Amino acid sequence: MLDVGSRGLASESGSATAIDLAHRQRLPRKRRGWSLRYRHRIQLWGFGFVLPTLLFLAVFKYGPMLWAIDLSFHAYDIVSPPRYVGLENYRLLLADPIFRETLINTLFYIAGSTLLITVVGLALALAINTGVPGSRSCMTIMFLTNLMPILAVCLVWRFLLHPYGLVNQVLEPFGIGRINWLTNDSTALPAIIIVTVWRFAPYFMVVFLAALLALPADYYEAAELEGAGALRRFWHITLPLLSPTIFFVVVVSALLSARIFLMPYIMTGGGPGNATRVLPMLIYETAFSYMKMGMAAAISVVLFAIMLVFTALQMRFFLRREQVNS
Repeated sequence: MLDVGSRGLASESGSATAIDLAHRQRLPRKRRGWSLRYRHRIQLWGFGFVLPTLLFLAVFKYGPMLWAIDLSFHAYDIVSPPRYVGLENYRLLLADPIFRETLINTLFYIAGSTLLITVVGLALALAINTGVPGSRSCMTIMFLTNLMPILAVCLVWRFLLHPYGLVNQVLEPFGIGRINWLTNDSTALPAIIIVTVWRFAPYFMVVFLAALLALPADYYEAAELEGAGALRRFWHITLPLLSPTIFFVVVVSALLSARIFLMPYIMTGGGPGNATRVLPMLIYETAFSYMKMGMAAAISVVLFAIMLVFTALQMRFFLRREQVNS
């Protein structure tokens, strides 16, 4: 009798244990399923917050960009419907001497302004980072140039660069005669580059200064103990550590320079001759003065391709340098 009862109790306890194990095995599945659904809900919420920005970019940026690329293969004058012409617009551009001259001006302007903005911005940041009394106030005053409207900047510099303006008066004691900065073929584009550097270098000075303040002091202390001078510390420590910031400044300043329009348009109107005409001005004139929308789209695609190649080369150079340093 006891055997039978004990067996019954054992079987009941075994069945209960089996039920409990099965119940416990089901619980993690429910939790995993609930957490998976929760994760999906979080992702949907995130996508919902990002969706307005994606729609804005699709409608007002990437959509028009794709439409311009497609339009570059058509002849379109707004009056008649677009007519597919293939690569004819690009062939006409390559044969156009004005386009070639404008392209050279644009490349010279991008190279000159990017190089000077980077060098001047870094030099100003290094000067302020030395901690000279009054340097912070000078930084604030220099940064105010970015707050001035571009129209006011252009009009003020037109007066400054006048043959009887302040620039020539400052240079006159050094034996330099009065120069027609904006009406001379050889000085008009360099003058616009100088104005561009004056406007944008203080902005990138702040970027460089933030990077300099974030550099670790341990490297400089070790270099001083080894007897390294200021120039060697700058060349072997500061520049390598600033390479990501330099890459950022070069790419962003080049993109800003490639989009320049109002400064040469207001200061020189593209003259004298075609000395200061850049691709954005040529795009505007081709589209709205001659109503050649397909040709203007082809010029914009060429400008986009130039900046895409420039950015890709900079990224490759930067990544290769990072791999060598690592």
